[in-house]
Amino acid sequence: MKFNARKVYRVPRCEHSFGTLADAQHYAVEHDIDPLLIERYDSTKEYRRWLELLQLEQAGEIENLERQVEFELIPTQRELDHYRTRNLYDVVTNDGGVVTLKTATDARTLCKALGLSPKIVEKRQFEEPIYKVVEKAAHYTADFTYRRDHELVVEDCKTDITRREKDYVLRRKLMLYVHGIKILET
Repeated sequence: MKFNARKVYRVPRCEHSFGTLADAQHYAVEHDIDPLLIERYDSTKEYRRWLELLQLEQAGEIENLERQVEFELIPTQRELDHYRTRNLYDVVTNDGGVVTLKTATDARTLCKALGLSPKIVEKRQFEEPIYKVVEKAAHYTADFTYRRDHELVVEDCKTDITRREKDYVLRRKLMLYVHGIKILET
């Protein structure tokens, strides 16, 4: 457990929460509830805050409340790997227009539908660049997002210790830099 945080698991249509995933899954199976619907909270603090936010939404103080919303901070980085030769098929229509298709089958089907001779299909080749992933995208997942007074609020439950974690600090700074969003830490 990270920093001794106690995880909380909630099963839909159940009045109480569970301290272990196994207990939540057992309850779900016994009550014919899909175990994939079990909600996971990283701490009791996060779970309690979710309940507070649900009440605020019901009271109309906030709207569009969501959990675990992902924001892209850095896109996937790619570099050219090689080129692949691909075929394209041009079909000249009755009105003189040209329709370009990726497969000969699609070209023949279009010719048949338009009542054209398949000989009108012209094949040409092109070099398609193929890229390989050098670095995967980096994301930040917010505990909660909602709208208050039509403004987007991104909220994260943090303790004094987790608030200072280097990876979190970097993601917080990137959220401000990339998306212009200042994270509300509760």
